[in-house]
Amino acid sequence: MIYHLLPGNESFSAVSGLAISHDVANMMRYDDAAIVVCREADDSWGFAPDRSLVIPRMRVFGRMKGRKYIPRWITTPFFRSTFRPLISMLKPGDIVWCHNQPFFCAAIAPLIRAKGALLVYHAHNPLTDRPTRSAFKVFTPDACIFVSDAIRQRALKWIPWLSNTYVIHNGADEGVFYPALSEPGVRNPVPIVLFVGRLVPIKGVHVLMETMRILQKRGVNVLCRIVGSSFLHGSKATSYVRDLVRNSPSNVEFRGFCAHTEVANQYRSADILCCPSIWQEPFGNVNIEAMACGIPVVATRVGGIPEIAADGGVVLVPPNSAVELADAIQKLAEDAALRAKVAAEGRKSFEQRFTWAAICSQYRQLAANLTQIQTEEVGYQWQRQYEA
Repeated sequence: MIYHLLPGNESFSAVSGLAISHDVANMMRYDDAAIVVCREADDSWGFAPDRSLVIPRMRVFGRMKGRKYIPRWITTPFFRSTFRPLISMLKPGDIVWCHNQPFFCAAIAPLIRAKGALLVYHAHNPLTDRPTRSAFKVFTPDACIFVSDAIRQRALKWIPWLSNTYVIHNGADEGVFYPALSEPGVRNPVPIVLFVGRLVPIKGVHVLMETMRILQKRGVNVLCRIVGSSFLHGSKATSYVRDLVRNSPSNVEFRGFCAHTEVANQYRSADILCCPSIWQEPFGNVNIEAMACGIPVVATRVGGIPEIAADGGVVLVPPNSAVELADAIQKLAEDAALRAKVAAEGRKSFEQRFTWAAICSQYRQLAANLTQIQTEEVGYQWQRQYEA
């Protein structure tokens, strides 16, 4: 049995859940016995109620996280008490699959071991801050999974004693993200460049605004559509978002937050996806979602994005360069045949590498290997005791 442990700020919901909720839901579709452990859950993913272990107390840490560092002498007894329902369910050979929350692991790892269960840590974000480094000093996962080799390499520099590390990329749901019926490259009289994501500085939306000004000055007939908000639906506009809207050129329109099914429709109605991130993106799900929907991608050469682009479908440019971003978008916008070619490469790469069926087969193999190793170790220890 695998128990997927979500972070304290994540609801297990197709409506209000964040990225990790979506990843776990897709992992659970390929594992009929897996259970999600979370602060709250609804039926929007279509799972039966017994597939969720809801622990409302998790939301307490979700509210506190990020505001200040909380000493381990406070968090350890709190987490051990909070996760008592989970620990009580564990049996030898079970796996607690912890997503993005090293502080949970630091507290409950001994309890997991005492039950004969295994601990897997799944890093969706970089492990490069001091509290995280401190947490990894007190627990050792049986496997540490990274969504890209880029963040794995950064983690090994920051936490050099990490062992049993693996890279398994994210996937996209091909039942939601699929191409439009129209041929790539001929969707709109005026090509639409789409941005999907949080409207925060690290995502480089301000760079895209400058790119659109450059294209407007060049006389390139193209429209940019911005889909997203500062956080989730209903989140208040920040000063950064207000500045974006106030200073945007006339060839840019803002559509606000969209649920993931509506986002898929946005991909299918666009001609190009632009991912102008200026930070080291751990992976960049929007890129593979666009590839799945059959549109070409222009993205920055940061973090895990070059790993996505390895087999085509993505035109890479340096980060923080509005001119080079404009050059790449202009080339695709003015050449429908090129758009169709890059889109076809991306769709092929997606089908071969990024479907959840392909990704989850890697998860299943890793879980099977860990269980096999544990069985062999227990057998070896029993034999040593018998011979003694």
